[in-house]
Amino acid sequence: MPISPGDTVGPYRVIEPLGQGGMATVFKAYHPALDRYVAIKVLHPAFKEDPNFNARFTREARIVAKLDHPNIVPIYDFAEHQGTPYLVMRFVEGKTLKAVLRDAPSVLPAPRVLAIVRPVTDALAYAHAQGILHRDIKPSNIMRAHDGHIFLADFGLARIAQAGDSTMSQDMLIGTPQYISPEQARGEPATERSDIYSLGVVLFEMFTGRVPFSADTPYAIIHDHIYTALPLPTSINTNLSHEIERVLLKVLAKDANARYASATELMSALEQAAGVDAANIATMSPPTPVPPLVPPSMPEPLAAGTPTPLRSTPPLAAASPHISDLTPALPQPKRPSRAKIVALIGAIVLAFVLCGGIAFAIGQRSAISKMLGVPFGPPDPASALKTKAATNPQDSATFIQLAEEYVKQKDFDGAFAAYDRAIKLAPRNARAYVQAGRLATRLGDFERANKYLTQGRNVAPDDLELLLAHGDLFFEWKKYDDARAVYERGLKIDPNNAQFLWRLANVQRIQGQLADALRHYTRALAIDPNLPEAHWGMGMLMMERGNKDEARRQFQMVVANPNAPPELKDQAQQHLNALGGK
Repeated sequence: MPISPGDTVGPYRVIEPLGQGGMATVFKAYHPALDRYVAIKVLHPAFKEDPNFNARFTREARIVAKLDHPNIVPIYDFAEHQGTPYLVMRFVEGKTLKAVLRDAPSVLPAPRVLAIVRPVTDALAYAHAQGILHRDIKPSNIMRAHDGHIFLADFGLARIAQAGDSTMSQDMLIGTPQYISPEQARGEPATERSDIYSLGVVLFEMFTGRVPFSADTPYAIIHDHIYTALPLPTSINTNLSHEIERVLLKVLAKDANARYASATELMSALEQAAGVDAANIATMSPPTPVPPLVPPSMPEPLAAGTPTPLRSTPPLAAASPHISDLTPALPQPKRPSRAKIVALIGAIVLAFVLCGGIAFAIGQRSAISKMLGVPFGPPDPASALKTKAATNPQDSATFIQLAEEYVKQKDFDGAFAAYDRAIKLAPRNARAYVQAGRLATRLGDFERANKYLTQGRNVAPDDLELLLAHGDLFFEWKKYDDARAVYERGLKIDPNNAQFLWRLANVQRIQGQLADALRHYTRALAIDPNLPEAHWGMGMLMMERGNKDEARRQFQMVVANPNAPPELKDQAQQHLNALGGK
């Protein structure tokens, strides 16, 4: 059953939840024997479904627990609670670098960046010397205690989750899309230079105020890390020196061999670029916390019990009996002449006459248009696109736009005709095949959809959107073997695509392959922890396995997700009602 505040886990008393990710839920807990607070990371229940995981968990936890460095959050203990593994770590009171960046009014100055990064590179260099990689460096894993001490957290979680030979954890993509290295994004083994790349992304964010790659989907971000050129840092922060930009370009090279060979080398180059002596950085006082931003008109917060003033401006002096004493005298307005008043009345009457004439003309034109059957007013978008298509009949994109407009107007025959024309003009453009196939699928015309999508895959066999659309068609058509084959084909092309993973898991769940379904739902959530479809599928799977508490938790995450489709939220809420949840 899920752990809740007030529960006792081993010798620890759970106080409150601190956060949740794709692989673990974190709680603050109290250890009475040692009279101290700790952080407990409870691994996702899906891990215990792997029969080999517990042995690997014990082996790998022992390895990372040996890390002993002043800038690494230490692991105190590891065990199981009702079959669910958990790690016990030092509880750090402070804030994460993610919170620091969120609260900062702009980019961080170079001395402050160096004061934060130096302890991180020291911790990385130490761990790498022990043969241990982090695999998930990001601002939320870098913590600043209240006394200014910097910690690097979550070594254990990244290593333990990926340990294994051929099971669920081996297949999981470890890393957050915005901070993942290109080689990890391709599913290749991580190295020390992978950690250095991820730290380079953190540096880029601190110096420019944003991550280098951001998009609507994790897949698009991962694609950019692999293929898209790094935006020039000085194009984002024009005050950034070219020396620091040069460091960022090297540390974020696509080719791992072109990056800095070690965290120590990176720090040395960064210090040289910033022109700060290493000894001065080590003795630098902790940075002053950035105050939260408030509107300029907002008064400072008052201490508890202090009466709130009605206004924030100073009170008037007691010696000022009249408000006129505080402001200069204003000139009195002149009274308009009789002639100006008459002219103004005439202008108003003329305006009324003109408005009446315009209204009459519009009414007459509308009546005439109805009598002749000619539309009155601006042309509708479809008419404008028809005109554009007639002017340039060889433009495939225009016919796709025209088809989309026909779909909005529910003129589906017109839409298919426009898609056919677009395909004829540009037979290798996958977009028309995808949209036509999805439209036919939505209308229940599965034969027509299959024709479009098969034709598209003949000319673009590795197009991921075509594969997704074809797999979705087979799923709706209840041809589950065909759907599974298409989704598996997509995963061969892109093994870490969460969209294919949760769809494949749906097929496997329906076909009764529950262990495989669990593995793929878990992989999808490791890549995108907020993916509502994967949480919904996991909830369905947990219901089928009789785990009502976990099913309820998964459906609650769907309902609470602002990006979840409305129909998916409705289904999740129905299941919650049946399970007795909210």
